Parts: sequence; structure tokens; C-alpha cells
Amino acid sequence: MKPQIEPEQIDNALRSAQDFARKGQFREAIDIANQVIHRYRSDPRGWYLLSDINFRCAQYVNAVECADRAVALKPGVARYQIQLGRCLAMAGHKNRALEVAGAAAALKPVEASFNDAIAAIYSICDDQDRALPFIVKAVEADPANSMFRYNLAAIQRMMGKLDEAEANCDRVIADNPQDYKAYYTRADLRTWTNEHNHVEAMERLLLEGVAEWRSEMVLRFALAKECEDIGDYERSFRYTHSACDLQRRHMRYEVEEDLEIMSAIREGHAKHALSHAQGCQNREPIFVMGLPRTGTSLAERILSSHTQVYSAGELNNFATQMVTMVHAAAGGASLTKQEMVAKSLQLDFAALGDAYLESTRPRTGATAHFIDKQPQNYLYAGLIHCALPEARMIVLDRNPMDACYAIYKTMFTAAYPFSYDLTDLGKYYVAYRQLLAHWADLIGEDLMILRYEELVSGPEASSRGLVAFCSLPWEEACLEFHKSETAASTASAVQVRRPVYTSSVGKWRHYESQLAPLAEFLESHGVAI
Repeated sequence: MKPQIEPEQIDNALRSAQDFARKGQFREAIDIANQVIHRYRSDPRGWYLLSDINFRCAQYVNAVECADRAVALKPGVARYQIQLGRCLAMAGHKNRALEVAGAAAALKPVEASFNDAIAAIYSICDDQDRALPFIVKAVEADPANSMFRYNLAAIQRMMGKLDEAEANCDRVIADNPQDYKAYYTRADLRTWTNEHNHVEAMERLLLEGVAEWRSEMVLRFALAKECEDIGDYERSFRYTHSACDLQRRHMRYEVEEDLEIMSAIREGHAKHALSHAQGCQNREPIFVMGLPRTGTSLAERILSSHTQVYSAGELNNFATQMVTMVHAAAGGASLTKQEMVAKSLQLDFAALGDAYLESTRPRTGATAHFIDKQPQNYLYAGLIHCALPEARMIVLDRNPMDACYAIYKTMFTAAYPFSYDLTDLGKYYVAYRQLLAHWADLIGEDLMILRYEELVSGPEASSRGLVAFCSLPWEEACLEFHKSETAASTASAVQVRRPVYTSSVGKWRHYESQLAPLAEFLESHGVAI
């Protein structure tokens, strides 16, 4: 039997558990947390600790439950409120996370780390305007802290304050040359030139050796970006390929599982299976979807420049509400992904549409329409059509090779695992195109497929067509989207600050020899390049 933790030992036990957690020794940390909770259930510190451990393990649902207990036991403590807020944000409960962040902010915490954490909650919830003053407070309170300054630069990037973001990245790198993510963020802020770039400095760092593989991957992606900017395409591809290889070697992912799901979706979502659907008749939502790096952010910015449209960002709400309803219908039983697909077709679609809309409030509802720009809603287009038949759905399509290479050279955060291997990417892309063709046949005129190349070569005509598809009157501001001060939280946050440009069309041709196997694979599966 393990010795009990006595009251005078709790502080030391908690510190020990936190040390274990920081080192990644989660079993030891959880063991101590459980001992504290078992004997002192009314002590919020044990619940806070267990929440923090679950958060570090990406077990966000459990983290929320434990943080809720800590807050309920002692609601006036900023640390507990902030922990609950960040857990809610990462679990996808953004509306409640914003409420909790407001409650934490009302406590007026002075600690730099608390203000940084409040800023992070707002930022994750796509509210960069409210995030900015808190991260500024954090930097002002602790100007030597490179992590806080980097977080400030990241928020400034999303808000279009690119010169300020670059200056802060420069400061971070000067203070801490091993802060590799600052190199990547800085690389993305502008198009570098032969006279002004950081390639040699980053290559020196790489030659000196990078201790941790993730940091090396980040540095290689940054080098790939700046090498492409200066026209050194061969070197750019080498860095992209090596960065992707590093990430792929450390992943457990089988693309076949995704292919099976998309096949099950196509087979299940047939016209006869959906003919009985009676959905919610609300006209507010506009869904902009498609593979990443295909122009979804550009379409979103054009539409959100309209006075009757609000951009709610990349919402996970539809999938979350669907999964919640399926699990409830199954009595909480564990389901495979294939079973989820089958049971989703048996839902009360009107109730699903209502639940989705309610989950977006109060951020939505103040304008006639709102945009949900979750790219992966392409997996749920059939269900969206059933649940919200009056909603507009827009899919961005792009030249297959340009799309695939743009995806391949982008460092995503915890998303798109198929993107780090060209074979995986090719297989996924073929399945995606098959799914898109299925939706076009099934949904018909209620689904608009917008070609990226047409949008950038004829922006006014395409933008007018986009606005008309959403049954909106034309407004000239839709062509001035790049002047909007609205924050952008996507990988295209820098690009949407520029007027429409065509320089990305055909860019894959710079890497034609390296990408030849991918092109051959796509063509052999009926994809015209």
C-alpha cells in the first residue's frame, strides 16, 4: 500500500507531479494527482493538476471535466479559470471558452503568464482583437520572455500587422537563436529577395545541429519557404522533402483508413438514402470548404467584406454536433468510423441543423449570413445539405498539382496527416476528387464549385458570381477584401492581405521533375493535370 499524502505534504506532492508532467512522465504524475484527489476531493489543486496532465496528453474532454471541478470548488482563482478556458478552447467549445476567458480577465490578473494564457484562449477562439491587449500586457510585464514575444508576433501576423510581427520575430531570434518557430513565422511574413533573406543564417544553424526533431523540421520548412522566394527551387524542394520526411517518420497514420471512410461516405450518401430528409430551413450559413491551400481563405475574405456577412472562422461545430447526436442515439456506445457514417444518416436532420446553429451563437446571428470556413466540411456536405437545405455551400477547386504541392510544402498544426508524404497525398487527393464529384451529382445547383484559377484571373466576374450564388446584392467592398482589418487565423493570413495575384498558378512546374511520380499517379487514376 502506498503511503498516504498528509496535508503538510500536498504542496511538495503537487510540485513533484508537475515536474513529472513537464518531463513527459505522465503515469507518475497521474498517480500522485489521483492520490491527492482520493483523499482531498474538496481541494481544487488536485483537480487542477489532473486537468493540466490531461491537457498535456491532449485528452481535452477529461481536462475540461477536471478544470470544471477546480473552478466549482474555488471560482475566484484566475489560474483555475484560465485552465478551464484553454481546455474548452482546445476541446472545440469556443463559445464557453470565450465566456470563461472573460471571467478570468475580470479578475484582472497581473502575472505575465496569466495574461499570455488569456490571450491564447482568445486567439484559439479566433478573437485576435481581444487577444492582443492581453499578450501586450504579458510582454510589457516580462519583456525578456521570448515565448511571450513570439506569441505577440503570431497574433500580429493574424491581424495583418506584418512589420510589427517581423520586428518581434527578429527580437525573439536575437534573444534566443534556438527559438525555431520564430524563423518559420518570419519566413512567412513577406516574399524574400536575393538581397534580403535569412537562408545562410538558417543553414548555419542546421549545420550546427538541432537537438529536437520537431525543431529541425520547423527550420527546414522555413528554409524551403525562403529558398522558393529567391528562386532556388531545387534547394527549396530538398528542404521541403526532408522536413516532410521528418514529420512522417514520427507519425502513426495510415492513409487507407481515410480512404475507407470517404468510400463509406460516398456509398452511404445516395439520393434514395437522403430523399426523406427534412432539415432546418434557416438561410444564414454559408459553408466555404475544400482542401487547404486551394483558395478557401480568399473566397471567405471576399464574401466577409459584404455588409450582410460575418465570418465565424473555421468552426468544428457541425461535426461536433453530429457526433454528439450519433453517440446519444447509440446510447453512448463506442462506434467505429464506419458505424458513425451509417448512423449519421438516421439522425433527425432538422434537429441537427438547429443544434448546429445554436452552437454558433452568440457569435453569429447579428448579420443575415455567416461563413463557416472549416475546410474539412467537404466530408459532411451531404449531411449539411440534409440538415440545412437552404444553406449555401461553396467548394474551392484548384489545379491538382498546384494544390498538392501547396499542401505538401505547408507545415500544418495537428491537421492533414496525409500531407507529409507524396504517395499518401496522391491517394488522398484521388479519393477527395471522387467525393467531390459525388457531392456535385448528389447536391446539384445548391453546391458551387469555384475554380481558384478563374477567381484570380478574373476576380470581379468570379466575385460577382460568388456573391450572387449567396443571393446577396453586389457591393464593391468585396473587391477590396485585402484592405479589411479583420484578423485571419489560417495558413493564408499573410496572403489575404494582398490584392488578388496569379503568381501561384502553375508554380508546381518549378518542381516538375521532383513531382513527376505524383503527376503520373494522378493521371493514372483519371485526374487531369
